[in-house]
Amino acid sequence: MYIVSQSEFSERLEQVLDDLPPIDYVTGPGRSGAIASVYASYMLRVPFVPYGSFIPDQRALIVDTAINTGKTLRKASRQYGDAPFVYAFREPPHVHFWYECLEETPVEFPRHLYERMKELVKDIDVDLNKRLQDNE
Repeated sequence: MYIVSQSEFSERLEQVLDDLPPIDYVTGPGRSGAIASVYASYMLRVPFVPYGSFIPDQRALIVDTAINTGKTLRKASRQYGDAPFVYAFREPPHVHFWYECLEETPVEFPRHLYERMKELVKDIDVDLNKRLQDNE
């Protein structure tokens, strides 16, 4: 079993995020997509939006940790108006990520990430409400 470290994951994600079309926010399917898209949001300096949420008239990027058949990412792309997608690793061989191998004891979410995510969500809510008011 190969375990991808946090630093290896970050380096690989930076590579795949290079040379993208313009985007306004990132999202990703499932737990691994959420983790990958939060990392991508910091790297690209765009908001993270929980998967399944949409921002009208904004361009999404779908991000995931790994791809096997591509079915999940193609489906996600269609749900977001044929949005581009990226992934850090291709399977097989199956890889595991550092966060999957943590002890089964509760892990406290880093406070600075929690605060940043709250700011991003607040910014999205303010922007979305403004756009909705403008369209009325």
